[in-house]
Amino acid sequence: MEGETGLMESGTVSGGISGELQTPARVDRLVASRHRDRDYGLRRFLFLADTLALFSSLELALWVVGDRRGQPEVDALWIVPTILVWFLLLRAYGLYQRPLRKFEPTHLDDVSSVFHALVIGTLGLWVWFRFMPVQRLGLEDVIAFGVFAFLLLISFRAAVRIIGLRLRGPERVLVIAPLADVKILQRKFGNHPEYEMEVVSAMTVAGEGHEGLDLDICEDFDDVGHMLRAGEVDHLIVQLNQTLISQEEIAELMRTCHRARIRFGTFPREKSLLPPGVDVNHVEGTGFLSYHPPVLSRSSQVIKRAMDLAITVPLLILCAIPMAIIALVIKLDDGGDFLFSQTRVGRDGERFQLLKFRTMIPDADALVAELMAKSLDPDWLVMEDDPRITRAGRFLRRSSLDELPQLWNVVRGDMSLVGPRPLPIRDDEAVRGWGRHRLDCIPGVTGWWQVLGRNDIPFREMVEIDYAYVTSWTFWGDVKLLARTVPVVLSRRGSN
Repeated sequence: MEGETGLMESGTVSGGISGELQTPARVDRLVASRHRDRDYGLRRFLFLADTLALFSSLELALWVVGDRRGQPEVDALWIVPTILVWFLLLRAYGLYQRPLRKFEPTHLDDVSSVFHALVIGTLGLWVWFRFMPVQRLGLEDVIAFGVFAFLLLISFRAAVRIIGLRLRGPERVLVIAPLADVKILQRKFGNHPEYEMEVVSAMTVAGEGHEGLDLDICEDFDDVGHMLRAGEVDHLIVQLNQTLISQEEIAELMRTCHRARIRFGTFPREKSLLPPGVDVNHVEGTGFLSYHPPVLSRSSQVIKRAMDLAITVPLLILCAIPMAIIALVIKLDDGGDFLFSQTRVGRDGERFQLLKFRTMIPDADALVAELMAKSLDPDWLVMEDDPRITRAGRFLRRSSLDELPQLWNVVRGDMSLVGPRPLPIRDDEAVRGWGRHRLDCIPGVTGWWQVLGRNDIPFREMVEIDYAYVTSWTFWGDVKLLARTVPVVLSRRGSN
């Protein structure tokens, strides 16, 4: 690429990166202005959607509540002069920022921020109407506006994000890592389209081969520089502690991506270097990693238990008739017991009897050792077509209705609605070392393992996910996991 100017100011990487990526700062600014970040338009459409939602909410509130002199649609126009204030308020809660710091989907994350912003904004709107030449807002107007605004803001923002994803496609990711790690990232992003990321290109160790990748392969850093300069990449991910490039060159790549408004991320080769539940703190520019203890405080345990009972007891009452029908169907199917009880390992290693609707033939556990030879995972039994499953059981498993009796386990305190996966004794004995901390929390009917893929997740990764849940527990995190479980169950993803 003779005569072309690259992106980096300096560098000595072999393969041509020094000549391809050396660029003065003013050229970096030209590259950044030519290639805006992929969320540039999305943020502006979100603001338009929020404006429409706020105006529509006030108009709906004035119409529904009624008892207003004059025309409600005219009175609702007095919200227009406050739109700039609403923009600044929503922006202060991070609702127009690029999702740079986390991969987790943002639809549910918006809920908490929207709610808090609305509390402040609605109070301000009430004060605003007191000084305007229009009928004041009453208590019923304020409540109606708050309810409508919350529902419309969440709905409109979700619609804009869905439309934006369809128009833009997922985030295009370029990975610089050994072949095995590229394949892992490709699998993980492919299994979870909700993260809106797709590996489109990679640079691997020379001579490894690229079978099964189906990606654009960067042979050297000239190709990397071309993709960055041409705006063909939205996100560059580099594995640390590898022989492809040095630490100095990784830092230079990071600065290059930042100037070009390209998202940049890294991950260590050894997972033990950065386990779940880690925060980064800075003291005079020096970064420190702080590790969260995998223990829930007493107040957190009380809050978690209160939520379990508040949801589970009414749910058991509502599901009583459907559960009776399911029990009858199982009984008529083969005449056996409709409940299945199995010893599982709970908090602090205590054992309990987990209840499920029976979906397999009697004495199915006796066939586990024989079937392990055909298992898709060497650590536990996972089969595409398990011969032990009954006709009724196949439907119950795919719909997850076989899990309903576990609600009684929640009431008894053996389980929680959300938590680590409850393992049988055989599988639990395979967990060693730090992974045992997953038992510091009560196992759950659902959890990250359910939301992220259930049986599609390898056993070892499931242990890491459970450990991450325990070290990072929050009340709002449990609420989000419950909400995300519903579409996963309906889509039958990962069911077995």
